[in-house]
Amino acid sequence: MTRVLYAGGAGAMFGPLFALSPFALEVKGLQFHNWAKAFIEGLERGGEIQVTQQPSWEVYASFPRELAELKTFDVIVIEEVEADIFYFYPEFYAPEAWTSPKTIVLPNRLELIRQFVEEGGGLLMVGGWLSFQGRFGHGVWHGTPVEEALPVIFQATDDRVETPHGALVTTRDRDHPVMAGVDWDAFPPLLGYNRATARPEARVLATVRPSLKVPEDPLIAVRDYGRGRTMVFASDTTPHWGVNFMKWPGYHQFWRQATLWLAGQHETPRR
Repeated sequence: MTRVLYAGGAGAMFGPLFALSPFALEVKGLQFHNWAKAFIEGLERGGEIQVTQQPSWEVYASFPRELAELKTFDVIVIEEVEADIFYFYPEFYAPEAWTSPKTIVLPNRLELIRQFVEEGGGLLMVGGWLSFQGRFGHGVWHGTPVEEALPVIFQATDDRVETPHGALVTTRDRDHPVMAGVDWDAFPPLLGYNRATARPEARVLATVRPSLKVPEDPLIAVRDYGRGRTMVFASDTTPHWGVNFMKWPGYHQFWRQATLWLAGQHETPRR
């Protein structure tokens, strides 16, 4: 059984909002929404992959604090969770901690993720407004220990490329185990992605760009890091960027293959 720890992919929707007067605004609803439901169900189809999901607020409070606990999983997936969620702990904001004589020091969970990969784990980062560097730079993944392990280097500022007209995707390596056997000729338009720079040692499996007039950016890139493997998918597995991607017939096969490769279950062909 391949065990996956999925960080992110869920949130809450408020509304409707009623304005009874300039001084009376009321929210009449709150709904939890798991945008990653289709992604997770696709991975678990067949029974060889088991996913544990932690929405961002659970990552903040409950993401593993020890390397040994991380190693109970084979692959970590990070989607739409800013780096600060991993850096911060509830203890930092507890009033009793402010007055206690005890020194407050807790593990750098981004460094633990890097060590997890270095010692044989798999790591996937998916794009989005809070991934890579993200919208207005709020992802703040540039310069982190996690970036050190990934196949790309993030920009220092807002790295979104919005493509409501549909981005152009080109596959570069259809023989890689992540890509094999999938109908890439029918790949749908992506509505946006995060721009990053591939490392020299990375293997870029697919590229993306907003038009033929500009250079290509990495869309799917993989890398061996220590004894582990990492991968980035620079767009989203969920809406809005991935709304067409989710309907693509190859969606589930692609993600199962990627997950199993990250878990070390398929050999990487030589270049």
